[in-house]
Amino acid sequence: MPFHKNELCGMVTLCEGLSRISFYSPVPLVSVHVDAKVVNFTAQVVVTQEFVNRERNPIECVYFFPVEEEAAVVDFTAELEGRKVQTMVKEKEAAREEYNQAVRNRQTAFLLEETKPDIFEIKIGHLSPGAGCKIKMTYLSELPVEEGKTKLTIPTTVAPRYIPSSDGSPEATKIASIQHDFNSPVQMQMNLEVLMQTEITSIESPSHSITTPTKKRLNEYFEAKATFAGHTTNMDRDMIIYIDTEEPNQPKVVVEKNDEGSSVAMLSFVPGFKLKDHQVEAVFLVDCSGSMSGQSMNLAKEALQVFLHSLPVNSFFNIILFGSTFKSLFSQSRQYDDDSLRDAKDSAAGISANLGGTEIFQPLQHIFQMPLLAGLARQVFVLTDGQVSNSTACIDLVRKNSSTNRVFTLGIGSSADRHLVKGMARAGMGTAAFTTQGEPITAKVINQLKNGLQPCISDVSVKWGKANDFEGSGEVVKEIVETKKTLFGYGKTIKQIKQIFSIQSQVPSKVPAIYDGSRLIAYKLLDVNMGVNDEITVKAKTPEGDLEVSLPICKDSFIHGNSVHQLCARKIIQEVEEKHEQENLEDSKKLITGLSLKYNLASKYTSFVGVDEKQGKNNEFMITRHVKNQMPQNSGSYSGYGGTRSASYAVVDSAPRSRGYMAPPGAAFTDSTDRTKGFRTGASAPGASRSMGSNVRNRQKSEDFGCMTDSIQESVSLKKSTTKLSASGQSDSSDVLRLTMCQAANGSFPPQEAVTSIIGVEHKQVLDAGKALGSDAISSAVWMTMVVVAFLTEKCK
Repeated sequence: MPFHKNELCGMVTLCEGLSRISFYSPVPLVSVHVDAKVVNFTAQVVVTQEFVNRERNPIECVYFFPVEEEAAVVDFTAELEGRKVQTMVKEKEAAREEYNQAVRNRQTAFLLEETKPDIFEIKIGHLSPGAGCKIKMTYLSELPVEEGKTKLTIPTTVAPRYIPSSDGSPEATKIASIQHDFNSPVQMQMNLEVLMQTEITSIESPSHSITTPTKKRLNEYFEAKATFAGHTTNMDRDMIIYIDTEEPNQPKVVVEKNDEGSSVAMLSFVPGFKLKDHQVEAVFLVDCSGSMSGQSMNLAKEALQVFLHSLPVNSFFNIILFGSTFKSLFSQSRQYDDDSLRDAKDSAAGISANLGGTEIFQPLQHIFQMPLLAGLARQVFVLTDGQVSNSTACIDLVRKNSSTNRVFTLGIGSSADRHLVKGMARAGMGTAAFTTQGEPITAKVINQLKNGLQPCISDVSVKWGKANDFEGSGEVVKEIVETKKTLFGYGKTIKQIKQIFSIQSQVPSKVPAIYDGSRLIAYKLLDVNMGVNDEITVKAKTPEGDLEVSLPICKDSFIHGNSVHQLCARKIIQEVEEKHEQENLEDSKKLITGLSLKYNLASKYTSFVGVDEKQGKNNEFMITRHVKNQMPQNSGSYSGYGGTRSASYAVVDSAPRSRGYMAPPGAAFTDSTDRTKGFRTGASAPGASRSMGSNVRNRQKSEDFGCMTDSIQESVSLKKSTTKLSASGQSDSSDVLRLTMCQAANGSFPPQEAVTSIIGVEHKQVLDAGKALGSDAISSAVWMTMVVVAFLTEKCK
C-alpha cells in the first residue's frame, strides 16, 4: 500500500498492487558502505548495508549483490534495532527452512545465499514497520598484477543476464528475478586502506574519483588511505583501484597457523621470462549482442583493431561475431598479410551490437570443432561483457577442449561477468583481462596477445619444503599395493584409482599455465610444519629447458589467523566445482559442504542464516520488496539486452532466434552485402620486433643510419612543442593507437601524411630529411618507420 503522505524517505520504486493499480513505495535499502583493506596481494572487503521499513506492512527485502568471483565470503552479521542477531553457516536447505520457519513465526530473519560464484542473494524476512537493520558481508580475495601494479576490483552492480532458451537451471530462474533500474538504489561510500611491505608510490582509480592518499609508516608496513572524492557515488560500475609499490613483483611466502594448530602455506610470485614466440592461428570471438551497445561496443572495436594490428606476419587469423547467431569473416583462417588486414579492418569498422542475445556457447563449440592448421597453435581471444546465465556450461566446454585450444578473455564494459571471463581463461589455460571506459586499452590487448604468442608453460610443479617432493600433476591417485607375500608381485602396485581432489593436496592441484608478469598463487595444507631456513621451490618445464626458482622462508613468513585457511578452502571448492563435480557429484558436494562448514564459508551448498529471538506483533500480510540493481554505466537502453528473461522488464530479441540456428561458417558480417574483403589483420604493435623482409634489410646501408640521427631527432623535437589535447578531449597517449592503425602487415609505416600528422611534423620536411636513404617506396617506408620508432621512444621516456 502507499506510504503516508508526509512520510520522509529516500528513493521510491514503482509497484503494482493486487488490483493492478500502480503506486510508489520507498526502497528499503538506505545506505551502502564499503571498507576495503589491502595487505600485499590479498584484500578484505566489508560491505555494510542498512535497511529501513517505511511501510505499514512487514516486508521481506531481497537484494542480489555482486562479489569478486574467486572471493571467499567468510562472514555475515546482522544488527536489528541496535541488538546483534547471531548468524552461522548451515547447509543450504537447512538454512532456508530455518529462515522460512522464522518468517512464518513473524520473526525477523536474515539469509545470505550464493546464486553464482559472483552473485549472492541477501534476504531480510519480516522486517516490522518502522524497524531498521544493518548487515555486514565480508569477503576475502586474491589480487592480480596488471602492468606491474596490484589491481583491486570491487563489483557494485549485477548487470542483466541473457538466459539462453536451453538454460532451465535453478540459477537461471534466480537470475531472471533480478530487477534493474537506471537509478542507483542508494549512494555508496568507500574507505580504502592499503598495507604494503614496500613503499606505496601511487594509488589510482580509472573508474572513480578518489582523494589523494594519506601515507605513513605502520610498524613493518607502509600504509596509505583514501576515500571517494565527494564521499559518495552511484552503484553503476565496478570500482577499480591500481596500487603501485617500489617492488610490486616481490615473491612472498606466508605460513599461517590457526587456533586449531593447523598450518597453511601460501605462495605468491610474479614470474618474468621471455621465450621464443611460436606460429599461431588466432581466432577472435567478438560479442555483438544487444548488451554490448554503447561504450562497450566502442571498446570492443578498439580492442579488435589493436589485436589485428599486432599479429605477427607468420600467423593465420579469423574473426567470428556472435549474438543470437554467429558469423565468420572467412570460411577458414587466412594468412596474415596486407590484403587480409585490409579486409578485416574494413569489416571491423562496421560492426555493431545488433545481433540480439548472448549465445556464446554455440560459436565456442564451432571454433573448437574446426580442424587445426598444421604446425600452428590455436589461440582463441574472446571479447565480451559476458552477461549470460550459462557461464558454467561455457567454462566446462572450454576445459574439455583446452588440450588443443588456449583461450584468452577480455571483459568489456563497466560490469562484465567476472565468473565467465575469468573462468574461461582459467579453464583454457590463458589469461583474463578487463577494460572499461577511462582505462588505456592498448597495453591490455598487447599483453594478452603477447601471452598468446608464447609457448604454453603448463608443466609447473612446486616443492613445499626441502625434504618434500614436487607436486602439480593435477591428479590425486590412490595406489592399491599387493600385500600377499608371494614372489609374483608382493609390494608392487596392482591398481591405481583416480580420486576426487583431497584437502591434503596442493591447490591448484595442477598449477595453471604461467605467463610473464602474471601473478601465481598456490596453497598447501601442511602435514608437517615448515621452519625458518626452509624453502619453497617452483619448477617449470619449457621448450628451452627447465626454469626454476627457490623462495626462502624467514621468520617474517609466519602469521597467526584463519584468513589464509579460508582462501585455501575457497580455492579447493572452486577446483572441485570446475573439475570434479560433474563426474562425482555426491563426493564433491560432501567435500564442499565439509570445507564450508569448517571454515565458515558461503558456497553453493551452504548459506549464512540468523533469526531474531523476538516475535513481531504485527499480523499484517508480509510484502516482498526487491532492491533493484542499477543498470551498468553507458549500457544504453533496456532493449539492448535482447533475450533476457528478467522479470524486471519485458524485452524482445533484436534479431530472430530459433533454437539451433547459426549462420554458415564464412558468412559475411552483414546478410545483404559481401564484406569479407574488408576485414584485415594487422601488424605488430609499434616497437615490436618484427621482420620487414630481407629485401628491405638489404637496402639499408650502415653508413646511411649515422647521418640520419640528427634529422630524426630534429623531426621528433618538433613534436615536443606541439603536443596538446586533441579536439575530442583525449590526451596524446591515443597517438600510439592511431599510429598502430596506420601500420602495414609487416610492421612498417607508410610515408603518408596520416602518419606525420599524428607525430606533429610537416610531411614534406620528414620526407626531405630521409632522401639520403633513398627515394624508392621501400626506402621511404624504412625511413618513416625509423621516425615513428624515434617518436615513440621519446614519447615513452
